[in-house]
Amino acid sequence: MTTVRHRFSVLTAVACASALTATCATPAATRDITLIAKGMTFVLPADPATANPVIQLRAGERIRLVLRNEAPGLLHDVAIPDLGVEVPQIRAGESADVTFTVPSTPGTHEYRCRPHGELMKGVVEVTP
Repeated sequence: MTTVRHRFSVLTAVACASALTATCATPAATRDITLIAKGMTFVLPADPATANPVIQLRAGERIRLVLRNEAPGLLHDVAIPDLGVEVPQIRAGESADVTFTVPSTPGTHEYRCRPHGELMKGVVEVTP
């Protein structure tokens, strides 16, 4: 399996203790979420029977979103446009990831495969 790594930070901020000192807070731990592209749906490894599942995120947490393409002959990507999150298109057998910080405002946001957005889309729920 080929791994394509694309990392960038979205909506991240480090809280510094003082503008006069260089003492900054330690970044929070990162939680991994893997989405698998199978045919024309997304699934989670722990629940391959549920197509395009709801993904629960907590406000302010760091997430590493991993996309794994297991769809022979198809290019897939994943994006959460409202959050500015994008994993680039990858071929079958490849994976790619992006790390971001969830915004502090609760809400519901769509995620989707940009080339196949009519079939491959789901919801991200941000809770406090």
